[in-house]
Amino acid sequence: MKLFFYAVLLFVLMMGCSHNAPPQSEIVARVGNAYLTKDIVESLLPPQLSPKHRSFFVKRIVEQWIDNQVLAQKAQEEDLALSTVDQWKLQNLKLELLASKFLEKKTQQQFPVTDREIEEYYQANQEEFKREHDEVHLVHVFFEKPDKAIIREIRQSKSLLEVIHKNYLDQQITKVLEPNGDLGYVVTEQLRPEFRRAIRGTKTGLIYGPIYSKDGIHYLQVLDRQPAGSIRSLELVKDTIKAHLEAQKRQTYIKMIKQSVRKDFAIETFYENIL
Repeated sequence: MKLFFYAVLLFVLMMGCSHNAPPQSEIVARVGNAYLTKDIVESLLPPQLSPKHRSFFVKRIVEQWIDNQVLAQKAQEEDLALSTVDQWKLQNLKLELLASKFLEKKTQQQFPVTDREIEEYYQANQEEFKREHDEVHLVHVFFEKPDKAIIREIRQSKSLLEVIHKNYLDQQITKVLEPNGDLGYVVTEQLRPEFRRAIRGTKTGLIYGPIYSKDGIHYLQVLDRQPAGSIRSLELVKDTIKAHLEAQKRQTYIKMIKQSVRKDFAIETFYENIL
């Protein structure tokens, strides 16, 4: 799939330009009489990019297009041409793009999955949900500098998550990797050494802290512990199963479309000429 994406990207970068001058406000780059326009670049950008990442991707797309243009134009000057196989690959790529658009149009509907289907899949595929490592369900909060009022609140509370929500700490951006709030189940061995030391044992529900690191002060609450070999609960994997079954139904529907469309064409194969 990734290879196909890059092939499509290369094709669009090579072909996705105008040789008739578009409005100046629409031009992103020009090489001779070839123009790269804003709509082409926008269509190649991944969705929901931050401004920093958007700038990076825009520059990469533009620079690659410029390289392709100047090198291809130099190749033409030297009378280099695509081979028969190259031309077939180019034509086949166009066919793949059209086929992809056709399937996208035909599969715009939802592929609903029932709770019963999710339950049946879960019961029939328990091995998929077995833990490979010990895991802990953690709630985490970080302070770069001590906040006496909130720390006092933590000491008097039985729920670190309630303190976090009450003080909007889960909405704060911190400089540490671990966000403030419910971290879910995490592999114990992948935690910071200071975290592992602090929460060692078998107890749950306790709030541990203050835990000092080079970044500041942390507090942790262990909501649950699960050993390697245990099965993740249905609630934890429900969304994953649903997405898997939806994709499965979509692929089944696509297969049916392909079989149906083939009936409209005279198709012959001659494998004996190559096998």
